[in-house]
Order: sequence, then structure tokens, then C-alpha cells
Amino acid sequence: MFSDWPSELVPQQGWGDEAAISAFKDAVPWSVGRDFVAGTAKHLASSLGLTKPGPPIRSKIIHDKQLQVLMPALGYGLSFPLSEIDILRDCVSVYCEWLSALLPNPKSSVPAPILNDPNHYARIIINHFYYLFVPRGAQGPDVINRQAVLCHRVLRTLQNIAQNSPCLSEDTWQTLLLFLLHINSALLSPPTVKVADESEGVPNSTLGLKFTGDVPEDAGEQLCERVLSVLFETWLLACARCFPPPPLWNALRESCQRWRHRGGLIDQWNRINFALSAKLISFMYGPAFPQIKISSEDDLNIIPVNMSRDCIAQVWYRILHIIGNPVDLSRHTVISKTPAFLKYAISSELVIEPSQHPCLQMLPSIFLSAMKGVSGLVDAFLGVPNTSLDNLNQKGRQMSSSSSLSLSSDGKSDDAGRVLSSGRPKCNSLLHLFGPWLFEAALINCNLQASPVTQHKSDGGGSGGPASRRPVSVFGSENSRKSSDSSVPGESHTDRLAHLSPQHFQSGRAEALGALCRIFCSKKTGEEILPVYLARFYLALHQGLRQNDGTVVSSHHDSNASQSNRHGVRTGTCSETAASILVNGVDLFRLDLQGVVSLVPSVLGVLEGVLPEGELRAPSHLPVTLLRRAATHILLSILPLPLHFQGLQVKEVGNNSNERITLSHLRPQLVNLLSNALQVESDPVNTQMLLGGLLFCVQDAAFCEVMDSISQHNFSTERDHNIMSSGASDTVSSHGDYNSLLDESCETLPEGSLGQVGSSGFSSAATSHATLQSATDAEGPPSIEESDSAHALFVRAIYLVCHRLISSWKSDVNVSLAGLELLSGLARLNIAEQDGLECKRAVKWLCDYIAYQCSRPPRAHSKDLHSTIVAAFHCASVWLVAHPYLLQDKECLATVLEVVELGISGSKSQVKSSDAPRLKHEKELKPASMRVKDAAEALLSCVLSQVGTFPSVCGAESLSSLLDEVTLLRHCNTWGGSDQLTRDTAALHFRYFVAQNSIMLALLEQPLGNHQDPQPTVTALIRGPFGRVVWTMQLRHLPRHKSSAKLYTVNPGRPLPMNDVGIKHSVKPKYFPDSVDRIPLSKADKSIPSLESVILNDEKSALEHDKLLQILDHQVAFEDNVRHQVERETTEYPDVETECAAPPLCHEFQTARLLLSHFGFLSLDALQQSVDAAVPSLVALDSSMAGFARDLDLLDTTNNRTIDTAHVFYVRAGQSAPQDILLNVVSSNTVHPHFLEFLTGLGWMVNVYQHPGWTGHVSTAFTVTTPPQEVVADLNHGGSCFSGRSHVLYWSDALSEVAFVVPCPAIAQQNQGSQQSLGSTSSPGGIVLDPNEKVAAGGGGGSGSERSDSLPSYDPDVDAGSSLSSHTSQLSFGHGENRNRKFGRQTSAMACSDHKVFIVWLESFDDCYTFPGNELLPETVTGRESSSWKEKEAVIYIIFIHALTNGLFRIKLQGQNAKLSMAGPLVDGQVVSRRVLGTLVRQTALNMCRRKRLESDSYQPPHVQRKLRIQEMVQKYRYEMNEPEFYTHLFTSPLC
Repeated sequence: MFSDWPSELVPQQGWGDEAAISAFKDAVPWSVGRDFVAGTAKHLASSLGLTKPGPPIRSKIIHDKQLQVLMPALGYGLSFPLSEIDILRDCVSVYCEWLSALLPNPKSSVPAPILNDPNHYARIIINHFYYLFVPRGAQGPDVINRQAVLCHRVLRTLQNIAQNSPCLSEDTWQTLLLFLLHINSALLSPPTVKVADESEGVPNSTLGLKFTGDVPEDAGEQLCERVLSVLFETWLLACARCFPPPPLWNALRESCQRWRHRGGLIDQWNRINFALSAKLISFMYGPAFPQIKISSEDDLNIIPVNMSRDCIAQVWYRILHIIGNPVDLSRHTVISKTPAFLKYAISSELVIEPSQHPCLQMLPSIFLSAMKGVSGLVDAFLGVPNTSLDNLNQKGRQMSSSSSLSLSSDGKSDDAGRVLSSGRPKCNSLLHLFGPWLFEAALINCNLQASPVTQHKSDGGGSGGPASRRPVSVFGSENSRKSSDSSVPGESHTDRLAHLSPQHFQSGRAEALGALCRIFCSKKTGEEILPVYLARFYLALHQGLRQNDGTVVSSHHDSNASQSNRHGVRTGTCSETAASILVNGVDLFRLDLQGVVSLVPSVLGVLEGVLPEGELRAPSHLPVTLLRRAATHILLSILPLPLHFQGLQVKEVGNNSNERITLSHLRPQLVNLLSNALQVESDPVNTQMLLGGLLFCVQDAAFCEVMDSISQHNFSTERDHNIMSSGASDTVSSHGDYNSLLDESCETLPEGSLGQVGSSGFSSAATSHATLQSATDAEGPPSIEESDSAHALFVRAIYLVCHRLISSWKSDVNVSLAGLELLSGLARLNIAEQDGLECKRAVKWLCDYIAYQCSRPPRAHSKDLHSTIVAAFHCASVWLVAHPYLLQDKECLATVLEVVELGISGSKSQVKSSDAPRLKHEKELKPASMRVKDAAEALLSCVLSQVGTFPSVCGAESLSSLLDEVTLLRHCNTWGGSDQLTRDTAALHFRYFVAQNSIMLALLEQPLGNHQDPQPTVTALIRGPFGRVVWTMQLRHLPRHKSSAKLYTVNPGRPLPMNDVGIKHSVKPKYFPDSVDRIPLSKADKSIPSLESVILNDEKSALEHDKLLQILDHQVAFEDNVRHQVERETTEYPDVETECAAPPLCHEFQTARLLLSHFGFLSLDALQQSVDAAVPSLVALDSSMAGFARDLDLLDTTNNRTIDTAHVFYVRAGQSAPQDILLNVVSSNTVHPHFLEFLTGLGWMVNVYQHPGWTGHVSTAFTVTTPPQEVVADLNHGGSCFSGRSHVLYWSDALSEVAFVVPCPAIAQQNQGSQQSLGSTSSPGGIVLDPNEKVAAGGGGGSGSERSDSLPSYDPDVDAGSSLSSHTSQLSFGHGENRNRKFGRQTSAMACSDHKVFIVWLESFDDCYTFPGNELLPETVTGRESSSWKEKEAVIYIIFIHALTNGLFRIKLQGQNAKLSMAGPLVDGQVVSRRVLGTLVRQTALNMCRRKRLESDSYQPPHVQRKLRIQEMVQKYRYEMNEPEFYTHLFTSPLC
């Protein structure tokens, strides 16, 4: 910079007014001169008032000639040896007091001539001070300390004058700066000699050396920091007040380059650079840019306030380059090319060459400090928060910009601590500034001549290659050979200090590589980096990743390695440069860096030495866990490359041959690496990341095979069909052949060999594919090798995860949950060659896992443990639903039912097969917890009702029947009413009973219109904890297949006449036996006279009797005639003209009573219990009570599956306003071409009005209605069609359902061409309803409302008073005893709905830091939120998706701060392929919600919520009847 300017740094012999002092010294002898100087100095010092009390005496020096005599004497006194410390002190005191003439208030003891011309005399005094700082040679430590005290006083005085003097002239400023340069040169230019500490046999520093203590003969060590700090601080003051001319800048540069062997120079250089950079960044990028943290108050005020911005920029750039090239610190031959080193080499007997001086052994640490300073400046310009000088002095180095959070100890990310500023400069700008130094430092000890043979395989194991492959050092081969023997025991201390090896500078090189990685990883979306920089960067990384750099490793690591080898544990080694690249370059493969795939072979070799090793020898400052985490991040970024770029051939960096590597051939190596890493990984966070990568590998391979089988050609971006929507139909798996890849002996493999399942195939494949392939070898279409097929990976993943889950992961809740989530994801895969045996093993392993967790001692039982058991039950349900054929195996069925019994009752009926089973009533109900019991009940219900039947005839949208009371009544034969039938009216036709306090029976005794067979028919609408079903039952005396032949005919025809009619005998019946007339009468019989005796005795009575007989005869004849006439008119038979017909059948049956009786509810004991018991087995409900239909609606809208909602947003580059984000999805022209394809991969489209399942909002969910108007969807939409107004994206399985809603403004939705009625209401949230439409979810009343923050469709008062929060469940225990169980999860059923899941598609990745999540919350209301959800901070889980230009997708997860929230399979920072994007995002969203439910204390499973709803209705609508009333009710029609 100043090479064309001469330096003003004159030789030291001519500095300090040498002529005047020499004249004085030569005029008188030493003793006379000493006495004169001592007396003069003592006299002048006594008048200062420093040694005696009282004010200072006014100076009697009034003429300049007096000073011309005294000042040379005082200057001569400053050159006295340190034994004359008193004379030196007096001279210093006098001069320091006289310099106060430059201050606003000078001391009274200052002579008048100095007051009249202070600048002239100040320059003379400053020149004389030089002699005080000149080293005196070998002195004792006490004497040197005394000299240091005087020097400190002089420096304080000069610094005070520079800061506070108002009259300093330009010449005085230059004299002061030159003085500071000269004293620094006098103290710091000579080489330092330190005494090595050999008290310990083994050195423990990175240099292999340990230095201690101050050197008595080196005064520069004591004053180094002080004189340098005064120099730089005074220089900054001069820049603000009197800018130094170029010769002075050139003098400063040349001087600093002579002091570079002093570590204090680099410390001060870093200090000044940081202070200047803080000012520079503040006015360049504004206050919003993260500022450098300055901890010391002195450093805060080091920059003058009045320094202009232009001056700060000039000074910053000049100071940055003031020491020259910092990389020269790694070249001891360059640093030692100074006159001082040459003088020492000439005078020393031990040192032959200047480069052999012992003090140069400190260069590695000095070089590291310089590289840390440059690295810190890089972080400051990148906007890394909390960048400070203190961080540079810490043992560990800073991590990558994006990985400093993801590589934290707990794996949790916090968006408040964003690591990069959006206003950071471009990569090219930083590389223009710091690139030359960093690239040069990164290539230290590197041979840039390309090797003809690639090294990625041989370097992978951490072992050094042959000597012929070792790169030639820039230090020379001779020094390298000498350095290899530097640690030989018994070698002399001098010889050990005489040589430096390149390996000692690996720490500084690693720092430079880390800074380069951070610069390139800060690349913004769409930013271009110059190809020359990319080429240099890849070359530097390739050299830094080589493991054969001979890094010095302490014997402590060696001893650990030897012990590990003795115990059979593999030990890996990671060099310091490779570790720095891994930690700081986790984003290398997540960015759109051109040509970055050429680094895959080199990176893969390092990963093989880090991940699969049980013991890892890493740099001491870097925790092994964080290093493995960084390696895991990079591995997850590389996993999709082989299948994504199947036919791509890459040339490894540094390879001059024409041999190329096909990326698809690296896949076996990646799979082995992932599998082996899972075996040895012990950190929970790393393990969960690896599990996410494993599931991705299996799913990607499965989808790849599906697409290959369909398209029959390689993957192409020009194909027309949707390659991501296939993931939406992975609900049901097919059953393949029972062909197992593994032998039966694999079950007995030890844990250490899990990754070697099928090791022969995998190892051979890895070996063959790792070899280099020529360009002509890959002309054919590459295909997935058989060992890497989806089926092979499926089997391998099951075995590995299940075995580790049982052996070592069971005690960690997060790892267990991640493993179970992976198994659930594997269960849903539709692989062509399903291995039924492995599926059976997976289910058995799950059952064993549940049994082990339940059998743990009571002190081990906790909420986390029970969460793992609940998740395991859920995983088992997923496996059984996806593979229903497993229950056809008796052993598998028995195992599942045993575990269900264990979960419900707390013990098994038959622990061993030889034990006699215990009956149900003999066991006491003691489940591990009520959560475990509920989960076991859910699995049992799934086995009985869903396995083999899902999806049902109603579709996957609903597990329950779609029929309700209104629908059934309209289909009855007897229904003749109008179409205006309400739930209240329909309920009156049903009989309602509740059985076992958990099952509601709605019995309809009227036959349905679709059945003409007049049998006793009852329609039962059964509502239970697990859904709603409808059965129509008939009482038949014969089965249906036998009752088809009727016993009568409709028209039998006339029978043939029979001639032998027979004889009809007219027999008069007798009412009394014949013997009654022979019984004699008694007197009692004769007490009443007979009628004959009365008639005979009285003639009148006889006449009346005759008349009465005539009347009776006439009446009898008349009645006989009438009766015969009626019989002839009404009787068809035996009329000869009438055909005979069967009598009419009976249509009136009390079928409800018959049904209950047949099921045993109406036995005498049961009826008695129904009247007397508090909670009987059968309870009759009064459907006529007010509110019954409303509660029935609430029960029907309480789903029997978990329901979740995810909202999808599209963010264009630079957007942060909510309204702009919502408008993006209006048109397909404003979204990414793959966005709509991604949406279809999340689920399938459903109409919210015709969809019986969850729709994303309670106002349209679980009911089928008629839309207000026919909605015409815009085919050019960008996702707004799925806003929830007319359609949503939906996915479900037997256990859960989720709706994906794409919010958009209501006005934009209407402008698309949707034909909505003018009277409809709408809102930005995503629902359009007719004002007159009844909202079923609100209880049958109230008008529909727009989706907004106030939701009339949901009544919080109803829910707040429901039994879901206060009801006590009645559970039946053994011997008929009823006990009460208080639920611990009682706050609200809506408590777990306050969290939100956002899926955000980003055009620019940096927009994830400015995404307005909280501002978009009003657009995501579902109606299931609690009443106070807006008062507390909402929990938002965000899945960011960023499309890379290479066709892959980068994932970022945000909001996973809770204990159980690190849900998979997606991992923060992972890169996934287009095939599996939709499936993995959906699974991650579902797992996030499941984790949230597991963590919540207030969550109740769906079947528990439904059960409590039924119990609440029992309490509210139960008939209060005595025994006669109950009997009467059974025989009474519902409408009576």
C-alpha cells in the first residue's frame, strides 16, 4: 500500500537527540557526570512537590539557555543503567511534569520557556524518553520491574497529553508517533528467548511444547502489551486530529512486520480491528445490523468520537493490512528475515540460521490468533450475533452460520437468535476482502499437483496413506522429515525448538477453512459467486478433508485409542481441518453452489471416519457430539443425491485422470454409513436425525422403484405425471410374498453387527461401487442395486431400529418416539415385495417393547415412560391396519392380545405358556396408567373393527356410519311427513338406552322402506367410544338362506273336489256329567223353589212365563237370521265364488324389547339393577327433554380419530406482509411450478360440503350439506381452491385425519370466478357460509358465521360446563364392585388444539427469518381453540420448504422447543427429493401434533372424549323411574 513511500523510521542510533547527549557525556568523566545529573535531577524533582507535602515551587528557570544545559543532562540520566533507579525516577518525574505545559492547566513548576513554546520542548523531552525504554541487557526480574514502572508512567503521561492537549502541532504529533514506533522497535524487534518447562514428560500443547514464566533478560515481554496498546490508541487519536502522512504509515507497516513474532502484536491488531469494524459496520449497515459486542469500556472509547466516517473507513483498511499478509506467520523463514534475528544468529552459538530461533515456536499460536481475528471479522460482516473479541480467546471456535443453532447441545432452535443478518454483504464482497488470505491459509502444507489416483476411499478410515501420497510441504521436505522426529524422547530441548513442522499450523489453517465455509454458506438465494472463488474453495476443501495430514495427537488420545482397541471398539480420527469443515460447512450441500457435488467423494471419506466409529479422536476444543452432529447434517444433505442424479458422473477434485464417479454408485456406501452410524450413536439428538435420514432412504427408494416401474426410464424433469402425489395414497399396504432377505440366524446377531445384516452383499456392493468408473461404463440406465432396493432397506431398517429400540433406546423418550415414528412410516410403505415375516417380527418387537416398559420398576414409571408406551400402542395399530394379514397368524394375534390385556389390566393372564391362565374376574385392574389403558383399548378396538376393513364402505373419510336419526326415519315405511324433519322430531321416534355407561343405543322399531319382508325388525343406531354404526336386525326362525322358500303362496288356487266328504256327526256337548242327575238333593238344594213349582201354583205366573218364552224364541230366531246374513256377506269362504287366501301377517312387534331381552339386558336381575343401581348396566334416556338433540349433535361431532389441521402458505422472495403472502396463491402464475404438485402430495381434494370428515373448521366438519351455490373452481388457481371455502386437501388413516388448508383472502377467492350468492358471508380465514344455514357443530342452532376470531359455531360455555372437565368415569372392577376413577386430563378437550402447524413454501430461504407467523394466526382459526388461546402465546410449528435449483428441497423446522417436539421424519436442514416431499411433510406435521398431545396433561384420546360425552348425557337425560314405571316404559310406544 505504501511501498512507493519512504519510511520515516530512521535508525535507532540516531534517535533521541544523540548528538547533544554524547557531547555532554564526552565532556566530563562518568562519576562527575553521574553526580551532576543526580544532583540536578534531585533538585528539580524536589521542587515539583511530589516527595514533600505542600504546593509545588515555582520554577526559577527563565531562559532557554538554562534549559539547553539541563535537558541534555536529564536525557543523559535517562540512559543510566537500571542500578541508578533513583536518578531515572527523578528524571522521569521532572520530564512528566514539564510535559503538562501541553495541557490546558499546566503545573506551576513548569519553566517559563517551556510554557512559551511547549511543542518545541515537548519534542525534545519525547526524544529523550527513548533512552528509558532501551533494553539494558541481562538484569534481574526486580530491576526490570522497576524499569517497567517508570515506562508505564511515561506512557500514561504521553497518552494523557495526546488525548487532552489542545495545542499539539503537526510536528509534535509526528514526533510522538515516531517515538512510539522507536520504543516498540527497541523492545519488540529482538527475538524472545523463553525457557521451556520440562517438568512434565509429555507436552500437552498443540505445538508439543509448553512455555512458562517471564524471561528475566527480556523486558519486552513485560511491556509488549502496554507499548503496543499506547501506540495504536495514540495512532487512532492522531488519525482523528492530525492524520499521519504516508511515510509514517509505511514506517508503521514495516515496524509491525518486524514484530510479528510477538503474540501481543496480533492481540492488539485484533483489538483495534474489532473496534474499528464495530464503527464501520454501524454506519455501513445501520443499527438493525447485529453489532460487534465490545465488552471492555476501554475498547468502547478507543475510537475518537470526532473521527469521521471516511476517516474510519481509511484507518480500518490500513490497520487491517498493517501487519502484511497474516499467512506469513506460518512461514518462520519469512518472519525471521529481520536484522534483529540475523544479529542473534551471528552472536549465538546454538542458532545457525535465523529461522531456527526458539521464539519462533510460538508462531503456530500467533498464526492461530491472527486467523481467529480474520475469522471474527468475517462473522462480524456476516451479522453473526454476539461476535466479540472475547469469543476469539475462547478455546473453541465459532460454528457455521446456520449450524450454530442446529448444532447446539440440545438440538433446539430459537428463531430469536437468528445467526445471519438479511442485510449482510454478498459472498463475492467478503472474498474480495478476505479471500486471498483465507485461501492461502487454507492451502498451507498442500501439494496442488493433482494426484493420479483418487483418495476418497483410502482416506475414509482415518488412517494415513503411503508416504508417496503425502503432500509436499511448503516448508521443505527436510524440515518435514525433521519434524516427524520432533517428539522423540530424550531429544535435547534446543534441538526440539530448532524446527517447525507444517502440522503445527493446522489449527490456524482449520480456522481459515472454517471462515471460508461460513462465507460460502452465507450465500443468499439467487446470489452468484464467481467461478474462480468456487474453484479455489473446492480445492481448499478437498485438501482440508484429506485425513493424512499427520496432525499431532496427544498421547492421551493414543492411550484411549489403545484401550478402545483392546475392548474391540473401533476408533476413528478426524483431523482438525476436516473437523472445522464439517462443523462450519453443514450447509454446503443445502445451497445452490455450482459444482458442489464434486466434493461428495471427499466428504464421504471423512464421514466414514467420523460417524461409524465407536471412539472418535477429535480436536480437544470441539466436543465429539457436536462433530458427529455436523457430520450427520452433511450426511442428510448428501443422501438424496445418488437417486436424484442417477446418471451424473462427477470428477473428484484434484484428479487429473479421466476417471469419473457415478453418484448412484455411492449409494451403498451411504446406506452402510447411515446404518453403522445408528449402531454406535449415543447422543439422542444425533440419533433422531439419523432415524429421519433412514426413513427418507427407504421411502425414496420405494417411490423411485414405483416410478421406474411406471415410466420404464430414468427420472426426467420433463415427465408430465405427478411424481409426488403417490405419497398421498400410502394408507393401505399390500401383502407380498413371504420372502425374507435375512436368515433366521440374524435374530441372534450381536448389537455391534446390526449394520452388517446382509453384510456380504452390502460390503461387496460398497467396494465395487467405490471404484472409479469411466465415462463409458455408465452409458446404460443406472438402476438401484438389489442390495439397495426398497425391500432390502425396509428389512434392514426394521431389524436395526427394533433391535436398538429394545436394547439401548428404551430409556430415552425422544429417541424412542423417533424410532416408533420411523416404524410407523415404514408400515405405511407400499413395497412390491413385502416381507410378511419381517412385518410379523416388527409387531412382535413392538409388543416386547411395550411389555418391557410396563414391567419396569415403579420408580422408573413416569409421564415420559408412559408416553413411549402410548406411542408404541399407536405404532402397533398402524402396523396391523396396514398389514391385516398379520392377524391371520395365531401367534401374532395371541401376542397382540396379550399386550392389550397387559395394557388394560396391568398384568397378563398367562405369563408363561406352562402357567394356568387367570380369569378376568380373578385379576385386579391395575394398569400402568390410565393413558396406557386408553391406548390399549384403542388398539383393541382397532383390531376388532378396523383391521382388514379399512377403508370402510363410507370411505377413508369416516370410520362411522353416515346414517343418523333423520336419514333413517325418512326411509321408514310408515314415514309420510314432509322433508322438513329436524333432529328433535326424529329423536322422538327412537328409544334411547345407554348400556355399560359407555354405549348409546338408539332403537327404531319401524321397518325401513327398503325391506319388504314383514319380519320383526329393529334398526339400532349404536354410538360408542369408537364411532357410530347402524344395524338393521330381524327376528327370524330360519336363516336367510333357508327362509327364501315361503311356506305359503299368494294365490294357491281352488282345491280339487273330494268325493269322500265323510259323515258329519251332530254331537250335543254336555256341560255336566250324566251322574249328576243321580245325586240326591239335600235340604239346602231345596231351599230355593224350582221354576216349575212356581208356575204350577200360580196361573198368572204361568201366562207371563209363556209370553216371555215366545219373546225369547222370536229374538233368537231374529238374531240367527242376522248372524247368517252377516256371515254370508263378510265371509269369503266357503263361498264357492271366492278363492282362498292366507290370513294377514302381524306387523306390530315390540322389537326394541325383544332385542334388549335377547342380549340379556331385561333379565330379572338386570331389571332390578336398572332400577336400584347408581350407574346401571342399562339406562333409558328421555329424548323429549330440551337440549337432547343438541348434545346428540355434540356427540356425533366428537370424532373417533385424532384430527389435525395444517395451513399452507406460499412466500415469494422478499415478502413479509401477511396480505401479500395470502395473495400469492390466487393464481398459478405467482407460485413455483412444483407447488401445486406438492399440495396434491399432501392429500386428496374433498368438497367441504359433501365431506363427512374433518374439513379444517368445525362449521363444515363431520356433516354433509348442500352448498349454497354451485362453486366453479378456477383451474388457474395457485392453491386458493383449497382455502376451505369449497375444498380442502384431506388425508386420513384408521387412527387420524388431517386437513391441509391454503388460506387466501376472501375477495380474491370471489374474484376467481366462484359463483357465490350475494347474501353469503365470508372472511379471510377460509369459509363461506349461507347466513340461513344451521351450523351442526354448534348444536343445531344459530346461524353460520364466517371464519374469524369470534366463532358462534362453537359455544365455549357449553364445553366449559361439560363433563369432559369434571365428570368422574365409572369403571367396573372385579366382583361387580364399582369404583370411581378421577381423570387427570380434565381441563378441556380443546386444550391441545391451541398449537398451529404451518407449512411454508419459500422462494428465498432468508425469508424464513421474517415470516409473520403470529400475524397470520387469525387466518388459521379452526373453531377448536380454547377460549383463552389468544391471550397466551400460541405455539406455532413451521415447516419451511425451499426449492433448490437442482430439483431438491431444503427443509427448515421452527418452533420445536418443547421436550417432546423434535418430531420426524424431517430434520432441520435436511435435503429431500421431489418424490417424497409431500409424504414426509405430512408425516412430520402429524408427528408434531402427536408429540404435542403426548406432552399435554389435558389431552384426552378421542374415544375417552366420546365416552365422557355419553356419560354426561346419562346424567342429564336419564329417566328417573321406579320399577313399575320402568316395566311400563318397556311396553310403551316411543310416541305415546
